[in-house]
Amino acid sequence: MSLRRVFLLALGLLAIAPAAFAQLREGRYAIEGQNPDGTPYEGSFELREGPNGAWLARWLVGNAQIIGLGLIQSGMLAISFVVDNRPGVAIYGVEPDGSLRGTWTTGGGLGTETLKPQ
Repeated sequence: MSLRRVFLLALGLLAIAPAAFAQLREGRYAIEGQNPDGTPYEGSFELREGPNGAWLARWLVGNAQIIGLGLIQSGMLAISFVVDNRPGVAIYGVEPDGSLRGTWTTGGGLGTETLKPQ
C-alpha cells in the first residue's frame, strides 16, 4: 500500500472517529421535542448512572415531572417511563456532539426528542 493511500485512509478514519467514540454522559440536557400530534415542547432532562448498569432519567416538561429507568444496549439508550398513568418507552442514539436524538411512545403515536447537553 502506498504512503498516499495510508495517509488517505488515516484521514478517513479520523473523520469518522468522533461519531464512533461519542459516548453517553451523565448530566443535564435541554429538550426540544415534538408530540405525536405535531405540537412542539421544550423542557429539561437529567440523566444519572444508576445501580448495576442502569440509568436514571428525569424529564421536566411544563408542570410534569417524568421519571424513567433505562439501559444501554448496542450503543442505544432505552428508557421506560410512565406519564398520565400510561407506560411509555423512549430510545435514543448518541450524536457526535453528545446530543441524544430519539423517538418515544405511550401507545398513541410516535414523538421525537433531541436532548442537548447543557
